[in-house]
Amino acid sequence: MRSREIAVRQALGAQRTRLIRQFLAESLLLFVLGGIAGVGVLFCTGHFLLRLVPESLPHLNNISINWGVLVFALAVSVIAGTVFGLAPAWLMSRFDLIGTLRQEGRSSKGSRERSRARQILVISELALSLVLMVATGLLLRSFWDLFQVQPGFHPERVMAIQTWLPGPNDPAMDPYRTATQESVLVREILRRNRTLPGVEEAAIGDEAALPLGHSHPSPLPLIREGIETMDNQAPVVDSPIVSPEYFHLLGMPLERGRLFSDEDLEDTPQVAVINEAAARMYWPNQEPVGKRVRLHRDSREVLSSAKPAWTTIVGVIADARTESLTDAAIPQIYRSLYQHPSKDLDIFLRGQLDPGTIPALVREQVQSIDAGLPVFHAVTLNDVLSESLSVRRFSMEMVALFAATALLLAGLGIYGTISYVVNEQRREIAIRLALGAQRGNILKMVLRRGLRLAAAGAGLGVVGALIVSHLMAGLLYGVSPSDPLIFAGVTFLLTAVALAASYVPAVRAMRLDPITTLHSE
Repeated sequence: MRSREIAVRQALGAQRTRLIRQFLAESLLLFVLGGIAGVGVLFCTGHFLLRLVPESLPHLNNISINWGVLVFALAVSVIAGTVFGLAPAWLMSRFDLIGTLRQEGRSSKGSRERSRARQILVISELALSLVLMVATGLLLRSFWDLFQVQPGFHPERVMAIQTWLPGPNDPAMDPYRTATQESVLVREILRRNRTLPGVEEAAIGDEAALPLGHSHPSPLPLIREGIETMDNQAPVVDSPIVSPEYFHLLGMPLERGRLFSDEDLEDTPQVAVINEAAARMYWPNQEPVGKRVRLHRDSREVLSSAKPAWTTIVGVIADARTESLTDAAIPQIYRSLYQHPSKDLDIFLRGQLDPGTIPALVREQVQSIDAGLPVFHAVTLNDVLSESLSVRRFSMEMVALFAATALLLAGLGIYGTISYVVNEQRREIAIRLALGAQRGNILKMVLRRGLRLAAAGAGLGVVGALIVSHLMAGLLYGVSPSDPLIFAGVTFLLTAVALAASYVPAVRAMRLDPITTLHSE
């Protein structure tokens, strides 16, 4: 819109380099002010933004406003201002003086080169907006499907409280060195906690038994009877250690065979319960109940069916999403706590529990048995379930924020472009109206311009979104990367925003007074 000003200044003798410096200074000032404003917003909203970050994010306590990052952001603002200030300044300085003055004097459509550059920028904004909105839609749909998925266990009204059995330097001094010694403590903890107010059931498991709440499982090499192999070549499997009450408390149904009992002790044959995923993977088309396996830690030892200490599979339970909500088919082999001691324990309680009082009551009961046992980190399984989705929720929120910002910028870009075109074509529109053109036709003409920009941006955006969505397929659950419903919905939303942004300048064009406009021109 300043082309006439530039042409007049050049006609009066202004040097091209001076004009470029002026436009570059103006652009740099705007970009630097924008960067400073962004830093100010960051300082004002930093605490709120940190609340959106999930607690499971590594080094969360180390996150702070870093001055090096701020300097880098301001440097990027300066570079962006230089790049995006030089381009238009260079274009404006190349005007044909006589042609520009003649065109601007008649208020014609102006330079095609400038118009094309504006349209390319707007189309790029629209395409980027569509890519980000499709990513947001896919993540939102994926998150909703995960939120609705049945985990295969019942987290309602269940609380887990951790304890830890210390191990002295001299193993002979450890009062809980063997499973038999530890089982005495476990049975007493269960007996006392069942008497607490609101408690209906109680069970105990090791750290790996907490569904979705352990970040570092320790899979063990699985040796199957009749298949000679080495530990370093054997498949590995997660092997939680639980008390017999664990499966009933969490509502994990038995498919065939039996579950653990109080008679499965250290001096009786070792038994295990597997899930359906383990049965399908390791014994396809076979009955796993009665099969024998061996779990071993020493990868240097060659194991075969001739060696002792086999564990017999006595039952198969239904699959549950205890490792990840996205996958129910992770093989697991459960072992009895009365046959395999564990130092890291979780006490599971089900009932009408008061989260504010139960942890203290459990601590009192446990320490009345052994005052040296710590009791800590009480959490409900519903909270654990929600926390397991925190990273996905955070990713979705961040992408949604960027998508909303990009959509806003695209809408403003269309509004600015159409407003500029309407302002340049005021004389043409006034002549059309003076010759009898219907105002509704003027409205449609301007809206078609915005619609064409939206169609071009949507076309490019769909191609980019297809590429990006397939790259992020690993983050999705229950939704195709090319889901047609999401692509169609986002395209419709983008088109609606483009039409809404075009409507205001279109109405302004429709309401032009031809006599007044032609007289002023």
